[in-house]
Amino acid sequence: MPVDLRWHISSGIAHPAGDGTPWCRLAHAVICPAREAVALPSTSGLAGLRRELALRTRRLIDVGAFTPSVTPHGAAPSQDACRPARPIVQLLYVRYIAAHPVDKIQCVAQTRHRDRCTQTLLTPDSLAGIWRLVPATAVKGQLALPAQVMALYDLAALPYGEQLRWRMQRCSVHAAAPSAADLAMAEWEPFDPLVHHAHIQCRLPTRGRRQPPGGPAHHGARP
Repeated sequence: MPVDLRWHISSGIAHPAGDGTPWCRLAHAVICPAREAVALPSTSGLAGLRRELALRTRRLIDVGAFTPSVTPHGAAPSQDACRPARPIVQLLYVRYIAAHPVDKIQCVAQTRHRDRCTQTLLTPDSLAGIWRLVPATAVKGQLALPAQVMALYDLAALPYGEQLRWRMQRCSVHAAAPSAADLAMAEWEPFDPLVHHAHIQCRLPTRGRRQPPGGPAHHGARP
């Protein structure tokens, strides 16, 4: 077995391979034939095992012993499947987990009517971040979870003032009005790959807008 795959994290629990039992534990996504193969050099030696599992699955399907779950013909895939409910966002060199989808993060400032502003941070006129696949770590350079990447909404290319606006969780109007009080606390939570393992998405969101041809890099795919 590849050395760097001899343990893995599942629901925040580390499972070693050599734990004295006859079983060899591997992350499910590494060998599941129904999933896209993880593109890592260390997984190339598992190709034979994936093929064997694929053949065994096919035999079980042919004899009626196993019925895989399939999407009904013509049915649209779930729109929320690749749209993180609590996305991981990088801004001001820190990774946070948001309380809402990127396009639903609401301004926390108080309006003149003494209620909370209903504007969102991301608007058609504001600069957008870019979705990236990065190693599943809390900070850049930290040891990543084995064979795992995660979708990250990266705001690092935005000007400092824009990143600060996101960190303060204010819309463009209230970011320019520092005298306006906050009616709620900013909902950013420092990201921890073990604590927030259930919210890690291994694929990029599919509900993104296309980047205009020749557009600047920080006008990347919006959620």
